[in-house]
Amino acid sequence: MKILILGYSKIVQRRVIKNLCIKKNLKIFVASKSFKNPIPGVKKIYNSYEYAIKDSKPDLIFISLPNSKHFFWAKKSLKSKCHTIVDKPITSKYKDIERLINISKDNKRLLVEATYYNYHSQIKKIKKIFDQDKKKKIDASFIIPMPNKRSILLSKKLGGGVLMDMGPYISSIPRIFNLKNIINKKISVKKNKSKLIVSIQIHIIFKEGEFKGKFAFGGKYKNKLKIKNNLKTVEIQRVFSPPDNQQLFLKYIHKRKIKRIKIKKEDVFKNFFSEVQSKLKKKKFDYYYKRMLLDGYFRSNLLK
Repeated sequence: MKILILGYSKIVQRRVIKNLCIKKNLKIFVASKSFKNPIPGVKKIYNSYEYAIKDSKPDLIFISLPNSKHFFWAKKSLKSKCHTIVDKPITSKYKDIERLINISKDNKRLLVEATYYNYHSQIKKIKKIFDQDKKKKIDASFIIPMPNKRSILLSKKLGGGVLMDMGPYISSIPRIFNLKNIINKKISVKKNKSKLIVSIQIHIIFKEGEFKGKFAFGGKYKNKLKIKNNLKTVEIQRVFSPPDNQQLFLKYIHKRKIKRIKIKKEDVFKNFFSEVQSKLKKKKFDYYYKRMLLDGYFRSNLLK
């Protein structure tokens, strides 16, 4: 298989390249307008995305460009009859997700939005603990220090802001934990001088439970998830960016007894890409459609 990566983002540098390079029978190509140095394990580097697609003739394209460029290049990739992985968020508009899915169907190619945190075993464990429970309460926090003024995260033109960067986490939580029917919601949003969203606080009441959370740029770093009911509470740290080289623990409280459960070290991108390879092998190109539509619909209606 030949894989072309469009963009040389931090996630590509830290996770994607190292995991793809250890796979046998994979040829890796990178297209970047800013990075030109040789990359170990990469067959060729291009400075033109268009030419890279034509010259490398990839089977799969991984898009890790600024958010505002996702839809254009995902469309280009699928119409070039390439399987397509797009870094989260796949697009900013729900209708664009529908358009990409239709192009994916027409060309019989896989399309998937890459959100990795749910490929860690700590999510599997916490889901198992609350699998049969109703009326669960979820409290999530993802706060990072205010990005540099020149950061893509604060660029309106490039699709920055909390809703774009952290919105996929917000929208995936109800889906993962089976919160479906909204009864009531309160959303508080803060914007900077450029009218870009830098903070979202949510409190959503579902028929199946409750979801509270704060997702923000600016403030002391927080990255945790807590789920509880009348009998038990579970907390996990580094939930949205689990490291591949650090021991994590799940805090389990039941009948006033606290138990720390070890979580094995693992790489979420490795787990994600193994699943993608499995779906490609089985030709289950439509596997991710429902997930993308549910998450995209939730994001597009969050602030309404």
